[in-house]
This record gives sequence, structure tokens and C-alpha cells, in this order.
Amino acid sequence: MPGIARRAAFAGALVLPVFIRSARAAWSPPGPVTLVVPYAPGGRNDEAMRALAAEASRTLGQPIAIENKAGRRGVRAIAGLLSAPPDGRLIAQLPASAIRTALLENLPFAAARDTTPIIGLAGSAFGCIARAGRFPGGWAGFLAEARERPGTLSYGSPGTNSTGHLTMARLLLRERVQAAHVPFRGATHGVNALLAGDVDLMAGPASIGGEAVTAGEAAWMHVWAARRLARWPDAPTLLDLGYGLVVTAPFGIVGPPGLPAAIVAALHDAFLAALRNEAVRALMDRFDMAEDYRDGAAYRAFLAESTQMEEMLIGRLGLQP
Repeated sequence: MPGIARRAAFAGALVLPVFIRSARAAWSPPGPVTLVVPYAPGGRNDEAMRALAAEASRTLGQPIAIENKAGRRGVRAIAGLLSAPPDGRLIAQLPASAIRTALLENLPFAAARDTTPIIGLAGSAFGCIARAGRFPGGWAGFLAEARERPGTLSYGSPGTNSTGHLTMARLLLRERVQAAHVPFRGATHGVNALLAGDVDLMAGPASIGGEAVTAGEAAWMHVWAARRLARWPDAPTLLDLGYGLVVTAPFGIVGPPGLPAAIVAALHDAFLAALRNEAVRALMDRFDMAEDYRDGAAYRAFLAESTQMEEMLIGRLGLQP
């Protein structure tokens, strides 16, 4: 991405301050704010961000308009921030997938360095399902069969290098078993293939269990959240299974580099109030999104740590773009 490359040339000269939130920010936007969302309109993520923006606008006293910029797993949405003026009028949702994509494509971009982290908001739940009755022993049954028939079982995900793909690859690597990965163009196609018997497992966002598990056509092997999901309390977490692993798709809001502390504080406070709004929380619960709040400084540290973890994972699994 030329915009990213141009901005990165100046990244070494940027010294981004550590922001300490004041009790009450003095800044207020002089006009409408644009929030870039890296997903197409109408999906769960888009609806959640619109609800957050609507509530945050009440605190800011200015409307927050949503601009949808889907593509390249979030990188396209972030690229416009890198040369934007640091006036608080343009901000963006940062999905974890943008970090992975930048590393896989060797883009000279680091989220913790080349943006101003404002607030970490939430993480979407993920998990893995099988057809009902396919593995009576659950995940242990799958592993037993995979060891007996190495390389013959398969798992689907919503695409190569997706969270579903990488997490399953990590689990199989740890268990020292082999299964073929089958990427699909979206979770729905993968679930249909699972129910048709074309793949043995399907891994992806918690929505894969929506109709299939509820209708008794599929069963959870495991979910990857820190706690069992309210809709499926019988589904074990990876923690329950002894993996010590929590995997979500965390997202937050970032601004252009060099965003002044007063602007960061005001935007942070507005979106934190929105995150704690009862109606917004109910919507996010319905979408299997758990709060994963971090202030600006903590979110910056999280992004830096996530980048290091992704680099290690890419190297260990030998991933390609």
C-alpha cells in the first residue's frame, strides 16, 4: 500500500506520547467525526460499531458518521489514517486481522507505532463445531481418530490465515496430529460443507453455531472465549480442556499518529461510556462479543505484544500470504 509505505518512511521520526486520561477531557470536536469500519454494511460488526458510535456521539456532542471500507482484512481502512491530520475528525476501528495481514504482506506498518491507540473495546467469540454425533467423545474423540488415521480428517475455516485456521493449526501442532485445512469463502459456506459431510470440523466465529447447533445438527467441540458462552453453556472452552488459551478477534479504535492527549481522552471517554451502555451491551452479548476494555496506553501495549505474537506464529507455522 503506497500510503502505508510513505507514512512508514517518517515513522522513525515520530515520537508518540503516552497518554494519561484526565478526569474530564476539555476537547470537543468542532464538527462531525468519521469512524472508518473495515467491514461491509449490514453485518454484526458493522451493527455493533454503529451502536457504539451513536452512543459515543451523545457524549461528544457531534455526530459520528460510519464509513465502511472493507478489504484486505482491515488494512485498507487503516491506511487513510496514516496521513490524516491529528484533529480527531477521522478515526478507525482496528481489527486484529490488520496486524496479521501487514506482517504476512511485509507491509512497513505497525499498529502500535503508526497510529494513536484510543481504546480497546471488545473481542468476538470463536470456536469449532462438528456434525452432531460425528465424534461422540467430542474433541478427544476427534484427536483419537486423527491419530488412528493421520492426514485423513479435515477442518474448514472462513479462509487461509483466518483466526479459525491459525488457532486450529496451533492446536493440531500442539497435539502432534495432522488434518487437512479447507478454506471457504466465508463461515456460512463452511457450515454447509460440514453438514453435508465434506469436512469433519468447522472453525470460525461463534455464529457458525447459530442455527446448526441450536437445531441439533451440529455440536461444539470447544469455544475459545475466556468463559463459556451464555447461549451454549455446555460447550467447553479451551481453558476447560487444559490448553491455557483464549482466542478472540479483539478490536478497538485508533486515530492518526500524533493525536493530542486531550483529543484521545475525549474520544476514549465517549466510547467507554458507549461500551457500558445497557442497550449496547445487550446487542454485543447477542453477537457473542465480550468486553475487552483497555485505555489508550494499555491498548498500545496490547497491540505491540500482539504483533510480536503474530510474528512468532507466522514463523512457526510457515504461513504465506
